[in-house]
Amino acid sequence: MKITIELLGLPTLSSVIGKKKEFEIPGGTVEDLIGFLVKRHGPSARKALLDSDGNLDNSIQIMVNESGFLPRETLADRRLKRGDTVKFLLLAAGG
Repeated sequence: MKITIELLGLPTLSSVIGKKKEFEIPGGTVEDLIGFLVKRHGPSARKALLDSDGNLDNSIQIMVNESGFLPRETLADRRLKRGDTVKFLLLAAGG
């Protein structure tokens, strides 16, 4: 199935994947998509997306189709479908 991925504020990953790109993926969940990206794009994707324990980095939030940020505990259950747009956003804080 074809989905669109948008990367906002993730320059390392954007340089490997591009800021917006369509992917043909076998299906699955948001968590499966993260695994797909890491497997396909290697260490750069792993470093940009995952923490040292292999979980999604706390500074990254994910949206599917403008539905608001997904709670981390739902990533393994949130199924993707053809035409979905998945946004990965780096949340920056400062003072």
